[in-house]
Amino acid sequence: MARIEHHCAYAFLTYFFIYWSWKGQIIPGWAVFLIIFFGLFPDLDGIYWKIKKNGKMETTFQHHLYYWTHWPICYIPFIIIFLISLIFNFYPEYFIIPVIGIFFGHFIFDSIATGDGIMWCKIPWQKTRYARFINLFSHKTDGYHGVYWNIRYQKTPFFVLGHFAAVFSTIFIVYFQVISEEINFFYIISIVYFIIAILLGLKKYPKKYHEEPPEGRYADYRKNLKYINGLSERNKKYFLKRYSTL
Repeated sequence: MARIEHHCAYAFLTYFFIYWSWKGQIIPGWAVFLIIFFGLFPDLDGIYWKIKKNGKMETTFQHHLYYWTHWPICYIPFIIIFLISLIFNFYPEYFIIPVIGIFFGHFIFDSIATGDGIMWCKIPWQKTRYARFINLFSHKTDGYHGVYWNIRYQKTPFFVLGHFAAVFSTIFIVYFQVISEEINFFYIISIVYFIIAILLGLKKYPKKYHEEPPEGRYADYRKNLKYINGLSERNKKYFLKRYSTL
């Protein structure tokens, strides 16, 4: 996964340019809050399990594999609803929010440089030869989780790009609040969220996390029998052959 503030920033900036082109005005506060929420939404499973485990997440934890929240096919209803709103011209500029937040803000960037990637063609109820993770440009982060992943992601240009996106998002939302006639709760909470997340993203970690994790790299879905046995026979042979030496 990319950092959550990066997902929210990409979602916000994408929606901002679309909304501005569409309506020629700033985004309402509640819509800003919603686009940030949907940019974050697929990662709510990880937040849930982190709270459940009191913050102690083993490096083999792989929510991109285990939970429907990271399977794009599960969000097709949002696309259908948006298309219906577009056909009937019933506030399509708002019904597009979940589509942009989840797909453009989250899944596209989880497919780039984040290590785990996204199973774009995952079908939950059956085996599929297309259940392959898309994780482009991830040679530095692939196979790491938790703090081990975070440190390695910080060393990629995508981390810098994501933080710039978060900073620019914050600036735009501050501008929205400044030109508003009154204090808007949704603008304020969005600004506070980004500021805190940006600062936390620059956190320094103990030296031990710069080393290889005790269980080794790739102690994740690539060695998980539940995942391997869910593949087609063709893909199962491919994965077992590729990762047999790990």
